[in-house]
Amino acid sequence: MITYPRRIEAGKIPVLRLIGVGNAGVNIADRIAMRSTISLETFAVNSDQQSVAASVASTKIAIGPLATHGLGAGGDPDTAIEAAKESMQELKTAVAGADVVFLCAGLGGGTGSATVPILANLARENGALVAAVVTSPFQFEGRRRTTQAQQALAEIAKSTDALVHFENDRMAELDAARADASETFAACDQLLFQAVCALARLVTNSGPVPVPLADLLAVLRGTGPCLFACGEASGPNRAHEALESALRSPLMDRGRSLQETGRLLVHVSGPAAMGFAEVSAVMNGVSKHTSPDAILNLGVGSSGDSTDSLVVTIIGRSGRVEKPAAPVSTPSFEVPKRPAEPFQPAREKPPERSPEPVAAPQPKVTQDVLPLEPVARGRFDKIEPTIVEGEDLDVPTFLRLRLKR
Repeated sequence: MITYPRRIEAGKIPVLRLIGVGNAGVNIADRIAMRSTISLETFAVNSDQQSVAASVASTKIAIGPLATHGLGAGGDPDTAIEAAKESMQELKTAVAGADVVFLCAGLGGGTGSATVPILANLARENGALVAAVVTSPFQFEGRRRTTQAQQALAEIAKSTDALVHFENDRMAELDAARADASETFAACDQLLFQAVCALARLVTNSGPVPVPLADLLAVLRGTGPCLFACGEASGPNRAHEALESALRSPLMDRGRSLQETGRLLVHVSGPAAMGFAEVSAVMNGVSKHTSPDAILNLGVGSSGDSTDSLVVTIIGRSGRVEKPAAPVSTPSFEVPKRPAEPFQPAREKPPERSPEPVAAPQPKVTQDVLPLEPVARGRFDKIEPTIVEGEDLDVPTFLRLRLKR
């Protein structure tokens, strides 16, 4: 049984560590490290030496120099596992001393799919809280990468405390259909950046209504696609605008996806002057889009900065809400009673003899003889017949044989 929390002590500033694994994971971690205002220790872990060297992470670890020769796993998870075994001591160092470990990776390839479960197990052995933010490949990348991503996702779900899974095909809808490729990838990176920062706020925030760790992990457990949205606004109508911005995310389908969510976490963060009416307005707006049977968990935090921005974070897990079955009422009716009849003993009937079957007369089969009359030769009447040994070869053979009988 897992107990919550394991190493996060009250009043202690937890050590947050962000580890990017594989090519996609390192790119995600780099963008988060350059933009985040949260105190995060960043690590880059990859079997590709060139990718590690170009990273802006504070600590860089190139795994499997003998297994991959620094060229990467080539999309093969088995090669990545050999590289991880070769550099097991370096991986243990990457998670040592951390209270919360965020693992970022793109699944479907080799290094990210194989190394994230190993790092997650090592971090949990050290007592750290482990959250993974991963993406699944695009559909056009092929069946093999999709299968590898599904297998890796199942292993990561067993090894982590919280799993945030985004589908690349859905994230591509964040930007316009005719947008540049760089703009689309930037929008995807922005969503991943918001997800990691939101998790860090939820874990470390000690606002008026902190989110219990058990509630957070209850929402983030499982392998299904994650429903995540984050909206930020300022001004007199910031509560409604921040919620509207969150619901505009394609991952929320204008709020329609919330109807199929059984458990939802809503976190409202703002300045110290944030009023209760604003929190109430956000929760009332979310309730309009959720099922009556859904469980809503509320968290209220303080941003601690001088801005007047209000941030609304919505986290859920896809899954249809099972409604309790209504009791089936069986109609009651009375069967009309027949009047009682006097009892009479049954008389024995003589056994009936079945009539013997009479054989039907069989009809006599006869076969008539077809008359064979000479057939007119048409336009061949004026042509001399071909006579060989007294037989007309122009007549079909079966007719000549018939005529001889």
